[in-house]
Amino acid sequence: MNARLKDHPPIGVIATYIREVRAFPTHARRFLAASILGGVNAGVSSILLPLFLLASGTGEAELGRLISLGSAGAALGAIVGGPTADRWGPWRTLVAGTVVTGTGLIAVLVDGGHGTVARTILGTGLVLGGLGAVIVYLAVPPYLAAIAPPATRPYLFGVAGAAYVTSTALGSLLGGALPTALRTVMPGIDDATTYRLALVVGAGCSGLGIPFLLAARPSGQLDTDIPHDRQDVTSRVSRTLDALLATWRDRSARDNTLRFLATDGLLRLGGNMVVPFFGVYFVRELGTSEAWYGTLRVAERTIEVVAMLGVAPMAARLGPVATIAWTQALSVPMLLGVGFAPGLIAASAVFLVRGTLMEMTVPLRDSFMMDRLPVGARATGSAAVMLSGYALAFIGVRIGGALNEAGLRHVAYVATAILYLAGAIAFAHLFRDRTEAPVTGASQINRRPLIR
Repeated sequence: MNARLKDHPPIGVIATYIREVRAFPTHARRFLAASILGGVNAGVSSILLPLFLLASGTGEAELGRLISLGSAGAALGAIVGGPTADRWGPWRTLVAGTVVTGTGLIAVLVDGGHGTVARTILGTGLVLGGLGAVIVYLAVPPYLAAIAPPATRPYLFGVAGAAYVTSTALGSLLGGALPTALRTVMPGIDDATTYRLALVVGAGCSGLGIPFLLAARPSGQLDTDIPHDRQDVTSRVSRTLDALLATWRDRSARDNTLRFLATDGLLRLGGNMVVPFFGVYFVRELGTSEAWYGTLRVAERTIEVVAMLGVAPMAARLGPVATIAWTQALSVPMLLGVGFAPGLIAASAVFLVRGTLMEMTVPLRDSFMMDRLPVGARATGSAAVMLSGYALAFIGVRIGGALNEAGLRHVAYVATAILYLAGAIAFAHLFRDRTEAPVTGASQINRRPLIR
């Protein structure tokens, strides 16, 4: 058996994964089922939600403001998600986040007209959607770590990530196909109703996953009997600030966090000026169907997954800093190609290349961040970058919406290209010739526990 694995490495890897997947605990299988169904809904929403809002009478500038509310909710989720998971346990937090997200989606899909109350309900729904999604995101890693033994965890994390990416891609395909199917079945149906019904189908898929999630509750010490020190809100806030100050006082942690804040911030600000409006651009300006754009997104995600597997050899040859900086810089002409393409085919082709170049190094960038930050400051530094990203996304999407409505879409693309290029240059400069080993100072930070 060993000789066979050595002679046929791919077969050996596949056999190992099959063996480990078979050994997954029942809770893990149920969670994966719920995650896949939720991913389908996420894929449908990513395609159709902006189109639904526009078809419901929302202008593009207002669309930017509405989408930014999701970023505001996500920022709030980044603040409360970690302490909530620590306090309640990850499974309870997953359920709570799912309920919040579902409530938000219901509020968004309610046909309440265009009055003040209706817009308030819509805005609240978008905030709740972003809030719940991030709470779920933050609860997943501790949940997976709790239900699987150490030897199985890498495989469970890998399968969970791959399953979610695949399900969101399938959701994108479904989201693209549903409007055409609904128009065929119900001729004369208006666009707003078409998109609403398609979004309800996606939400129904996510709803089917709720029983699986409820059945994925761990037993024993894994979740139900997590010890907690009974502290009031003031005490917990005090400990949170203490952890932040401890990280800030450590020079290495502070300097590296600020570097990541600056370079990631340029990407977030620029990207949110154009990326949330890609679907609107392809369907409304290039005149393609929702099905075409949905298929395009599936192809994009497929290529990205393959490209991510090829990043490691590239990083081993060029180093992580050069790999990240160059792929980001090379995406700039592709981005401009999307915005200034002479037609649908050209825009679709460069769209695939742009997405691959921007997304293929995300795992490498995350890993590099963990290497650059001291062990005791990794969670705090990562949270700071996340919060900053959501804040800048809130600004960027509003700017992008305003430019689109004013007929200045090309200005948004040029501004984003400049910010992307500046981010690549800044990343290469700020991390140039710096050691990639974990920096010193971790022992000082580790003496100050983070929130439990």
